[in-house]
Amino acid sequence: MERIPISVLELCAEDGEITPVKVIKDGKEYDVDKVLSVTRHAPAVACISPMRYDCMIDGRKKSIYRDAHPSQKWFSVK
Repeated sequence: MERIPISVLELCAEDGEITPVKVIKDGKEYDVDKVLSVTRHAPAVACISPMRYDCMIDGRKKSIYRDAHPSQKWFSVK
């Protein structure tokens, strides 16, 4: 699996909970309609114990990932 970097506009609540709001990839913006689940998950790519966000993005079910501290980079996988 290949790691694909993405930009994500996120909302950080007072309790520290992170919610993705919009995904930006290749200059295009995609709305995150709903977060279905959030789990700690390690896909078969080099990463730092990421959180997996299963979401509805522009009406389609997709998974996006956020690396743990210190990286905290967002990515998808191909």
